[in-house]
Amino acid sequence: MKMEFSFSKISVVLVSTITCAACVPMGGFGSSLAGSESMSFTSGTGQTIDQYGDSDAIEQAIGVVKTHGTESHVSSRAIRLPESPLGEVTVFSLELPSNCGGHAFRVIEADGVRILEFEYRQGAGATHRIRDYIAGPSPFVRPGLWTAYDHTADSISSMKSQFSNTGGRYGNMYSQGLVTSLPATERQILGKAYQSAISDVRSCSDI
Repeated sequence: MKMEFSFSKISVVLVSTITCAACVPMGGFGSSLAGSESMSFTSGTGQTIDQYGDSDAIEQAIGVVKTHGTESHVSSRAIRLPESPLGEVTVFSLELPSNCGGHAFRVIEADGVRILEFEYRQGAGATHRIRDYIAGPSPFVRPGLWTAYDHTADSISSMKSQFSNTGGRYGNMYSQGLVTSLPATERQILGKAYQSAISDVRSCSDI
């Protein structure tokens, strides 16, 4: 059973029962799969959820951006996030050479938060800032899209707060954190673009 309630622009999603085995697939989120960087698992509701991005490749991309990118320090108010961290935010920015795809990335770091942001240019001047939470305010945060708190910069106001219970008649309710409300088709398009850009970072020899 799944119920949704809307309070202003924020929705609350109640998922009937999700066990740990249902929340985290065998091998964990972002595990390497032969021949593919995306995977899927089935949640406790029977919904198949795609996962885009290999955790090792994502961590490698973060290392490249931090090593070769430009470092800056800004106020937490300068970058709008679903839950703004306190204090200063460190940002590393890097644009790959054109022969490596010309992709633009940022690593955003603050107290307890690490995000890899990819700027996806979708023709006709449209740009989406895709943010993959690597570490954050929920144990359901994992490298790869789309786990807790992952979002695009222009869709924060429509994110949903997802809650689950531990099962049984007297199961306890707990929060998985905020999740994106982007349609499945759009998640797939952005997810594939993200994992392709991550692969370009890994294979680029001109950085």
